[in-house]
Amino acid sequence: MSKLYCIGELLIDFQSVGLGSLKDTQQFVKKAGGAPANVCVQAVKLGQKAAYLTKVGNDGFGEFLIETLKNENVDTKYISKSSEYDTSLAFVSFQEGGEREFSFFRKAAADLHFTSGDFKDVEFNEGDVLEFGSVALKTFEARSTHKYVIDKAKKSGALICFDPNLRFNLWEDHEELRRVVTKYAGFADVIKVGEDELEFITQLKGEQAVKSMFTGNLKVLLVTNGGKGAKLYLPQGKAAECEGYKVKTVDTTGAGDSFFGAFIAGLMENGATCANILNKGLNFKEILDFACRCGAYTTTGFGAISAMGNKENVNKAVK
Repeated sequence: MSKLYCIGELLIDFQSVGLGSLKDTQQFVKKAGGAPANVCVQAVKLGQKAAYLTKVGNDGFGEFLIETLKNENVDTKYISKSSEYDTSLAFVSFQEGGEREFSFFRKAAADLHFTSGDFKDVEFNEGDVLEFGSVALKTFEARSTHKYVIDKAKKSGALICFDPNLRFNLWEDHEELRRVVTKYAGFADVIKVGEDELEFITQLKGEQAVKSMFTGNLKVLLVTNGGKGAKLYLPQGKAAECEGYKVKTVDTTGAGDSFFGAFIAGLMENGATCANILNKGLNFKEILDFACRCGAYTTTGFGAISAMGNKENVNKAVK
């Protein structure tokens, strides 16, 4: 059976109790977070095998995060602990309609300082999937490690999936962010990106922006637009579209990760590989539609991992 490997940040989300700004919030609840970790968990909830690759601080927060992923049946043997660096923290407050305000504490984050040595024992097989984002690409050390893992995965015939997941407040130089994201997007077979993110990355709009992404290895481009759904593009043009699902949204945290995790799970379930994804006759519309359902379902609960559903939950609640 194929396996999903996700690499990147693993952090504590301190989520506000009640609505309001970070300045006015008095209480926070501790949750596990990190976009690639959320993707990993959603895929497992949908019946796939998955492992997480990262580093946390040698502290109670790190132990909590590892335990959380273990409880979700994610393989955690590639998560190491650092006594030099800390576990990443993020504080999140909620507004009406599920919108959020973030403040990150990760200047000395362990997940920015993992090395190729931490993942030397990771072995990929043809049919496996590697997924990553841009949050953990902030340091040269982490970028080099990502490239090491990506090269290892590509050599084995694994499918490479990338979600830029832009967090502008983590980058002092937004041009550097654009350069880094553009470089690593060039390694990906599948990319999931928001409409606004696509415009930032390409400096283009609409169809021109989409066409400019199909260089290098890209085979499938997913362009999301929040509750309004998503579009799927192949090299020859748009192949599928989902208009989104109306649900009672309380928190949008993890919705995009749930969407991407479900989409990747759909590819894995249907035997998609780097070699056959464009000629296997996949029902992209069906895979995309269920991914949209999963993203919508996650917005109906607080948090990311705790709000995600399995097939039965999602199909019953989102129609």
